[in-house]
Amino acid sequence: MEKELRYEWNLSYRIEHWVRVIAIAVLVFTGFYIHRPFIAGGPGSFLMTWMKFFHSVAAYALVLGLVIRIYMAFNSTFKKDWEEFRLRNLKNFPEMIGYYLFIKGSHREYKKYNPLEALEYLFFGALIVFAAFTGAALYKGMAFGFINAEASFRWVNTLLGGESYTRIWHFLTMWVFIIFAGVHVYMALLQSAVNKDRTFMSIFTGYKLKKKAS
Repeated sequence: MEKELRYEWNLSYRIEHWVRVIAIAVLVFTGFYIHRPFIAGGPGSFLMTWMKFFHSVAAYALVLGLVIRIYMAFNSTFKKDWEEFRLRNLKNFPEMIGYYLFIKGSHREYKKYNPLEALEYLFFGALIVFAAFTGAALYKGMAFGFINAEASFRWVNTLLGGESYTRIWHFLTMWVFIIFAGVHVYMALLQSAVNKDRTFMSIFTGYKLKKKAS
């Protein structure tokens, strides 16, 4: 099968992706520290203040990135891809599960995202929203400089059974982010190795090997 290099990710998509990666890395590192300080310092220390600051900045970046990505899905001049996330496009989900578990040797060609990737990104978006709401409910201060987070998001604590439960859910969400990142990298590496289509490198270069148009 003849393949050709195709420009799959323009600079905007790649920047948005790497901002998201950096934001999650910062959130995980600072989140672990806020949960249980592992460097000299602790509650009320100068270091803790900075960890909370960077945690908040990374959270804003992650949420803003999601808003921008949704906008791009509907309005990008490079490639609008919102249709690939419709539920009817997920009917081949079992086929992709079989492929990634080595039960099936191949899968059909898809435009940009296969059904499993589309579902993965939808779940990731929902996860960001959940993390944002639980994080805001735990935040003691003014969000965006004008929203009293504690008062505005108190309903989240009520819904989840209290602040202590919100804290647990927020911490568990971090672990889901970590697992998600591992699965995401595995899927990209596997597709690159099996299909030899440069899926993994495409997020750096923008180019991916696709079936040559007849």
